[in-house]
Amino acid sequence: MGNEPKKVGVLDWIGLVLSIAYIVSPIDLIPDVPGIGWIDDLFVGLIAGLNMLQKTIGQTIPLLSSILKFSKFIILLLGVIIVLLILLLGTTIMGLISK
Repeated sequence: MGNEPKKVGVLDWIGLVLSIAYIVSPIDLIPDVPGIGWIDDLFVGLIAGLNMLQKTIGQTIPLLSSILKFSKFIILLLGVIIVLLILLLGTTIMGLISK
């Protein structure tokens, strides 16, 4: 009885809908320049997808749930680092151009 798989919660669905809205929205952290501008969208989509996988499939297989949770953390960390590096590079280039 106490070992039943958990259902996907409302907050998980809200997170998925918000991530899809961010991906299709023209307003982004990094402007949608082909290639570079899609990186933040990719990371948001990956994290939302992994979260839903963890909440659905991962509840029946504890090892898979742990792997998905660790993967989300690594992708989030990698995404933050890459987005910050792109923003730093962009502001540096804009600073050099405006001089």
